[in-house]
Amino acid sequence: MLNLHDRDWKEFYIKDIFFINPGKRLTKTNMIDGNKPFIGATDSNNGVTAFVSNSNISEDRNVLGVNYNGSVVESFYHPYSCLFSDDVKRFKLKAISGTKYHYLFFKTVILQQKCKYAYGYKFNEQRMQKQMILLPVTNSGTPDYDFMEQYIKEREQKITQNYISFIDNDLQEEKTPLSLEQKKWNTFFVGDLFTVRRPQARSEKQYQFGSIPFIASGNTNNGLTKCCMPKKEEILDEGNCITISPVDGSTFYQETAFLGRGGAGSSILILYNSNMNRFSGLFIARMLRQTCSKYSYGKMGNKESIKREKVMLPINDNGKPDYLFMEQYIKYIILKLKTKYLKEK
Repeated sequence: MLNLHDRDWKEFYIKDIFFINPGKRLTKTNMIDGNKPFIGATDSNNGVTAFVSNSNISEDRNVLGVNYNGSVVESFYHPYSCLFSDDVKRFKLKAISGTKYHYLFFKTVILQQKCKYAYGYKFNEQRMQKQMILLPVTNSGTPDYDFMEQYIKEREQKITQNYISFIDNDLQEEKTPLSLEQKKWNTFFVGDLFTVRRPQARSEKQYQFGSIPFIASGNTNNGLTKCCMPKKEEILDEGNCITISPVDGSTFYQETAFLGRGGAGSSILILYNSNMNRFSGLFIARMLRQTCSKYSYGKMGNKESIKREKVMLPINDNGKPDYLFMEQYIKYIILKLKTKYLKEK
């Protein structure tokens, strides 16, 4: 395996590595529904905030979209044709055409600068031009693009193999194609399906590093902020549940026992349903995210408001949530990914 520590590294100005091109303002009022991704200054969903059929001078592909506004410095690789908001800059490599592996390497390198910038100190084009980044170099002192590509390829292959091993050990082949359109759907109050709880008052700062996940508000990494050592005789929050961030409505399925952040207004909420398992839980968490995405710092959710939310789910012949279908559908999607990854190996 290639190792980052085996390389010589050198600082370069971003302006010497990339062409930096602007996006183009496109308001919601002027958006026309379509299939073309529109890239905004978000930190999730690969930067995609809408799908449109518009065209303008920002349309591009095989570039790194870097936020100068909004979620500052967040960046995503876009191999497909898409439009870019004026809050996002398009980074195009100068020296080479660039593969996805090059751009994914640079994504992580650029993200190392995130601590310097914020909404009040934007990563504008002038600062981008002058920002230095650290890169592995060849014997002649130039950026080692071949190493960057091979390094990311190795990591991708390792992750892909781990995924395939997980499927082989955990799932049986589901050969019947499943479609969401084949089912009838209905809406349900969250409070009718789930017991909604808050975890006890606790903060990750109170814990030493350990092996138990600490789950807090946030929209990445399944809500995990740290792995902790529980206090003596402390009762963990049970797994097989869904956690919701009242700050932004992010939802995640938690399979194992964990320490949930509690006590303050932004502490997570925990949803329990004995009919749910890992696969149906992943399905429902995705549907709940659509319902709860309206929450924000200015309009935070709480235990009672979450209970009153409605979630749309597929139903069985009795008009009840079809947990078996949800389970089978997620298994089918996971196995489709396995087929895709095997073809790419």
